[in-house]
Amino acid sequence: MTLLKSPRRALAGLAFMVLAAPLAMAQDGPIADTEYGQVSGEMEDGINVFRGIPYGADTADTRFLPAEEPAPWDDVRVSVEYPDSTPQMVRGSPLFASWQPDPDPKQSEDMLGLNVWTPGLDDRKRPVMVWLHGGGFINGNGSSTVYEGTRLANRGDVVVVTINHRLNMMGYLYLGDLPGGDAYPDSGNIGNLDMVMALEWVRDNIENFGGDPENVTIFGESGGGAKVSTLLAMPSAEGLFDRAIVQSGSLTEAVTLEDAIEDTNNFIKALGIDSEDPIAALKAIPVEDVTGAVSKGLAAGVAFRPVLDNRSLPRHPFSPDAPATALNVPMLVGTNDDERSLYVVADKAAMDALTFEGAVKRLSSGRTPEQAQTLVDGYREIFPDQTPKELYVTILSDLSFTRGSKAQAERKAAQGGAPIYVYLFDWDTPVMGGWLGAPHAMELGFTFDNLANSLSMIGSVEPAQPLADKMAEAWISFARHGNPNARGLPYWPAYDEESRAYMRFSLEPEVGTYYFEGEAAVLSSLD
Repeated sequence: MTLLKSPRRALAGLAFMVLAAPLAMAQDGPIADTEYGQVSGEMEDGINVFRGIPYGADTADTRFLPAEEPAPWDDVRVSVEYPDSTPQMVRGSPLFASWQPDPDPKQSEDMLGLNVWTPGLDDRKRPVMVWLHGGGFINGNGSSTVYEGTRLANRGDVVVVTINHRLNMMGYLYLGDLPGGDAYPDSGNIGNLDMVMALEWVRDNIENFGGDPENVTIFGESGGGAKVSTLLAMPSAEGLFDRAIVQSGSLTEAVTLEDAIEDTNNFIKALGIDSEDPIAALKAIPVEDVTGAVSKGLAAGVAFRPVLDNRSLPRHPFSPDAPATALNVPMLVGTNDDERSLYVVADKAAMDALTFEGAVKRLSSGRTPEQAQTLVDGYREIFPDQTPKELYVTILSDLSFTRGSKAQAERKAAQGGAPIYVYLFDWDTPVMGGWLGAPHAMELGFTFDNLANSLSMIGSVEPAQPLADKMAEAWISFARHGNPNARGLPYWPAYDEESRAYMRFSLEPEVGTYYFEGEAAVLSSLD
């Protein structure tokens, strides 16, 4: 295998009971049992697809409270449309145009639904891959075209599940310190408790869909990776999944209880609520006004993220060490090489004209000019060929993403339990003349083998497909065995303190050592 000394290219029992077996077909599609009633789906490229299966009841009557189970139904429930999404801000971008579902799902409080792609309604007990969508803890849903599970299910004989859950104020507003807050002790983590409920549904029902409830992988990107990180530290989620993949979302710390209380008070002030019963006022906000309220909260600096409530989340996810609940869970974590290019593309003209002195000035926001100069000088030594814009993006990417990934990898490896594998995605998109490099979220079309649904981000399928073949196989192998070694890849060792090995995913994947070593030294000098 080739050993790269730097991660940067710059340094070169059958539960299925229906009308017939093994595959029962209703007039409109395949039928499967759930504990609440039968559902019918449709066939897509040989895959049984079910959309919008409820795993929880409408949350309109349980706002800020744990969800209730859905009511059972007698007739076969047609499940061919995506579930509603949590009310959220809509942020359009030409780069993500090909990921938008058509039609776009409605937004409501009746969003606790999931989608299943499975090769067969039989007793094969396939590995199950449960996707947690991105968008932070504020936006997003499981309905994006890049998350479609048809190709992954066909390629690897796996069952793919995507879910929706409560977000923003609906899922992460801590009310426990307000008058009457004793009735809402879990409100700061309701969105995560929805995920736990969805995983319980998988445990209790996925065998009816040809899946193995004893071989479940949770995986997610960006906010989805942060959700995976948090679930690894939640006692109520322990035992509901067997493996975990964190893509560009290694969350090490949750919001402290003190900060969550301050956030809630600031949110109430931002909304102009002046009431002896602020919880009642928050519950009375019409669903159509939720996005406006969340926007005001974000402007006031409210985090809307999981809360260290000493209850459903009793400790930080990966600080100061890996949680005991993650001990026996193999992990796969990583980032993209140019994560933050996506965040500065709106300022492209200024980025193209950036100088190293200008990078220092920009990096002085939130730190001293001397610290910013140390960052730029240190990174210029590591990456002498990078332009000011490239260097600036590299520094921002490492501060926001890679540093967390390294910390998670180190703490998981030091735990001495199940292994952790690390990757760096380093395929430059030709879109915008290559300006973006390998930006945030770019790897999704590769890991889901959905390049045809990602044309706005990758340009064309053919040049990228060889890498998608390798990455999708690695993700499937990890879901099946807890080890991402797969055909087309050099041997991929687990991460440890000695070699700190990682896989660099480019058209010709290579194994490197000493992951993020030089960059981490520069960043740690500022601590």
